[in-house]
Amino acid sequence: MMREVAHILYYKILIFLKANSPFNFSAVVKSIGSTIVYSIFAYGCFIMTYNTIDYLLVTVKIGSFLLHRFVLVVLFIFFIAINVGNMVVSFSTLYKSKEVFHLITKPISFTKLFLIKFLDNFFYSSTTLLLIVTAVLLGYGFYFNLSFWFYPFALFFLVLPFMFTAGSAGVIVLLIVLRLAGKWGLKRVLIFIGLIYSASVILFYFISNPIKLVERVFDYYPNINQYFGFLESSSVKFLPNYWIAESLYWISENKINRAIPFIYANLVTSIFVFGVALFLAKKWYYQTWLTSLQVNAELKNKNKSKIQFFGFHKKSILNGFDESILKREFFLFFREPSQWLHLLVMIFLITIFISSISGIDIIILKAYNEYLKTIIYLIVSLFNVFLVASLSLRFVFPLISLEGEALWKIRSAPINFTDLLIKRLAIYFLLIFFFGQLISFFSNFQFPFALSIVAQINAALTTVTLISLNFGMGGLFANYKEKNAIRLASSQGASITFLFTLLYLVLIIAILFIPVSNYFYALAHGVNISIWNLLSSSIILFALAVVISSVSIKLGLKSFIKDF
Repeated sequence: MMREVAHILYYKILIFLKANSPFNFSAVVKSIGSTIVYSIFAYGCFIMTYNTIDYLLVTVKIGSFLLHRFVLVVLFIFFIAINVGNMVVSFSTLYKSKEVFHLITKPISFTKLFLIKFLDNFFYSSTTLLLIVTAVLLGYGFYFNLSFWFYPFALFFLVLPFMFTAGSAGVIVLLIVLRLAGKWGLKRVLIFIGLIYSASVILFYFISNPIKLVERVFDYYPNINQYFGFLESSSVKFLPNYWIAESLYWISENKINRAIPFIYANLVTSIFVFGVALFLAKKWYYQTWLTSLQVNAELKNKNKSKIQFFGFHKKSILNGFDESILKREFFLFFREPSQWLHLLVMIFLITIFISSISGIDIIILKAYNEYLKTIIYLIVSLFNVFLVASLSLRFVFPLISLEGEALWKIRSAPINFTDLLIKRLAIYFLLIFFFGQLISFFSNFQFPFALSIVAQINAALTTVTLISLNFGMGGLFANYKEKNAIRLASSQGASITFLFTLLYLVLIIAILFIPVSNYFYALAHGVNISIWNLLSSSIILFALAVVISSVSIKLGLKSFIKDF
């Protein structure tokens, strides 16, 4: 009987919609504002998708085949991100949530409890993503002049099953990790799983070999509108991202019968993987829950013994106040496994990104016009900014909320709490700034020297902007009752922040496009061009950084003071 599951999910939906909350004018204003932001953003995604496809097919002339191969690669990154993200988030949701400790005492089976928390976690973290995907599908469908049935069909039979497969696979890996951790130890299992993921990504890269694919397609340039299926490895055809990309390709060509096998494979795989997750949960969930308690206890004991050198009794060159803040942040971060595990995941994804574009200089050399070279440069830049944005959203946005309801203790202490927040922000700023510069250097060194220098400057400015934005929005949408950093980074406020971040990415494209295209045009035609042509983008980004950063930090501090 699924009556218990439906009953609990019903009330969780009411809580999500705040249907049982008393009237609050401030909350209503925030909800209306959020709706407006979501609507504007959805429209922006629609327009951007439509114009991007038009630009790539008409101006750059990459052809429908290559367009959908780009979609294939993006979907693979999308799949890995959902899979790994769901695995990390599910650890907190399934094993550390107070709700689990409450429900575990009720007359409900562990399988149903697992199902409730999995669905809760999946749909809670996917709301914003579904909005973006829906808007992108609308832009895609309008460009190819597809009928109305395409939109609900693509959403429910392509996108959702694809995401469900990735999420279910992530939970399966988590169950296996905790199952084996009781026998082998968490460290060994994590290393083993990490190696498997790394090998999978590397294998996909070598099998699909996007660099080689682009090289071979360029041999047909600009007549590459036909389908060159013979260029692909047969191994790629067994992956879910290939099925989605292939389905979209054949639907856009009005050959739906060719898409049916891929749609069917996508649905069957989604059901099968979810079934495996439920089967393993029935056998292992309770046991792994007990293992998680043991693992947490062991980690705390190990941390106490291993980081004594950084203890509060040790002295450093810093003054007492700064030293205490630094050490407090260190202990708060590393005592929570989901925090440092998520950081390791982010570092892993960054490493994969950097290594995957190592051969992009070949594409640049073979590109036939300045438009294509500009697109390549902008894509790399956007990925850099997106990675920094992900780090900021995950670690800076929850910063104020994680102080919790015990913040009155800090307020009652003889310290300046504004200074405390600024210095806490400075710690994360230095770390993310370092990663941002590192990513920018390794992903842009293959471009001409002037572009590489400008890329480093712009990376610094965008990092400052994004960190400040997340800090300010984190203060505005602070939730002092929530202690789970991952859920804070998936909340409504975080979703709105993410939308503002994507809007900022669009602004970056608009700012960089003309100077970069002019630079590549000058290189191609032997025309001298001033370095100020490129630096003009940096000047605009600097002005944006000053305005957004000052407003955001003031907003965050003001919201914090108002709350307390």
